[in-house]
Amino acid sequence: MLVSSNQNCLCWVQHNQPQLHTALYSGLEDITSQHNNMLNLISIGHCVILPLSYIGGPHYMNQCFQDVIALARHYHGFDLFIMFTSNLSWEAITQELLPSQAAIDHPNLVVRVFHIYKTALLYDITDRHIFGDIHAQVHSIECQKRGLPHMHLLLSLFPCHMPLIAAHIDSLIQAS
Repeated sequence: MLVSSNQNCLCWVQHNQPQLHTALYSGLEDITSQHNNMLNLISIGHCVILPLSYIGGPHYMNQCFQDVIALARHYHGFDLFIMFTSNLSWEAITQELLPSQAAIDHPNLVVRVFHIYKTALLYDITDRHIFGDIHAQVHSIECQKRGLPHMHLLLSLFPCHMPLIAAHIDSLIQAS
């Protein structure tokens, strides 16, 4: 269902390029102006500009980046960087597998369990205030080379909750 919806969105974008004001993007025009009479149009291909509203496109990603930079500037930077990775040995994953199965064979199970743990972590940070009160948070979820999801989380803390001494910083660091 998601793939079909995404394909429909891409087809609409491809067939409605004039309404999306793609003339503002001059990449193809730049190529034609550089190679006046030696231009092979077949080698250029067909250029489709993805709009800002297309999630995952370059303009969308650039806008997300700009939003994070604006947050960092407003709150004078981020205080904590947390990387939360999935683990194929989590009990919630291993107990659902049959004896001959491996967790890597069930990416849907891995993603669902990761989402549960990620939601619990964000709840602990925002509602239970395990790091104190936070100004802002930004997170991004990516997949590793093996397809395992992980989250990069940036937190901006109120000044009274910032770790200032090495012992306090060491108490926050954990790898398991």
